[in-house]
Amino acid sequence: MRTASTALCLGIVSLVLFLWNVNHPARLYYDEALYVSAAKALLAGQPDPTPEVPPLGKLLIATGVRTVGDNPWGWRVMSALFGALTVSGVFLWARFLLRDFALAVTAALLTLLNNFVFVMARVAMMDIFLVGFLVWGLVAFTAALELEQIEVWARRFLLLASGIVLGLACASKWNGVDTLGVVGLAGFSLYWLGQRSADSRIVRYRANLEEIGFPALFGALVVVPVVAYSLTYWLLSLSRHQSFGFHELVSQNLYIWRAHRAVPGNPAIASKWYSWMVQVSPQRALSYLVGNWFVMWGGLLAIIFCARRFGRSFAHTLLVLLYVANVLQWAFTPQKNLYYYYYFAASTFMGVAIALALQDLPQRVWGIRLSIVCVAVAACVFLFCFPHMAHLEAPFDCALGCWP
Repeated sequence: MRTASTALCLGIVSLVLFLWNVNHPARLYYDEALYVSAAKALLAGQPDPTPEVPPLGKLLIATGVRTVGDNPWGWRVMSALFGALTVSGVFLWARFLLRDFALAVTAALLTLLNNFVFVMARVAMMDIFLVGFLVWGLVAFTAALELEQIEVWARRFLLLASGIVLGLACASKWNGVDTLGVVGLAGFSLYWLGQRSADSRIVRYRANLEEIGFPALFGALVVVPVVAYSLTYWLLSLSRHQSFGFHELVSQNLYIWRAHRAVPGNPAIASKWYSWMVQVSPQRALSYLVGNWFVMWGGLLAIIFCARRFGRSFAHTLLVLLYVANVLQWAFTPQKNLYYYYYFAASTFMGVAIALALQDLPQRVWGIRLSIVCVAVAACVFLFCFPHMAHLEAPFDCALGCWP
């Protein structure tokens, strides 16, 4: 009960924060013009003007516009909701993964204070939907492994839910396939190799997966994500009053592949993927986005710290794989130009990585809990960045200092 109520409270607090002043700017900015226009076209039953992007995120924005109206609140309300779901989901995932309530709260607060979530939860773009689904897919997957004294059907249901949600992540942005791949690798590795591990936790996970059965495991992590992804195109066809079949599904996805290889993007704001990890200056066009410096650099150190137990601890191995997969994907993507906000998915794991590293360190230094120190420092950085990220007007935009 305490875990559920805490997740709910974190979600409500996050939603209030993300919705505060969300109608500023009162115009479409950055890539909002692309996705809001696509959402309104779908509502009108017209052709999608952005077929180079999977449909689910645009359908969710359309839901917000239909519910709240064609205004800044309607454009961004679903992003704010998914931002709140991301924070509460990180708490639940960390609770299962770390098995420590206080550190799970720490991970959620560091995620909330990581500027990426705040900025992306207040703009009508696809990335917040991608990350929200990824986090909840990890929640369901880890719960299927970790929860004790539940029926076999409940484990299978959780695993099935994980596959569905990860498929929906891919239907928001193709980049969800990296996390889906890591989850699949983790599941099948545990099933085949878990009994040889010296870690009792890994052995227990393997026993739970054996109870679920290989057919259910394969179906949940291979077949179901593909089905969930495909069904979003069926919904898109319904909104456009068009027929849907295998040929249409293949042709639409081939178009996405070709478009991403051909579109040049905007070189003026592009950056190299390996520069994101140490970026200091904000992306001014996108609400002065820059990752919370404490969470970014502390999280990077935590990932390195966790790597020392790679292959010997499930939690440490999973976190390292998730971060590395979501960063290195950009080294191999055929897309011509890359942008800093693409680091969002990888950065989401930083708060959990810091909490996991804290689990291996002394709880207190000079009588002060290290977790409290981490959250306090992250909060100071967040407050410094807040006036710019929230689009506050003068003189409040520089209340805590200005960037040149």
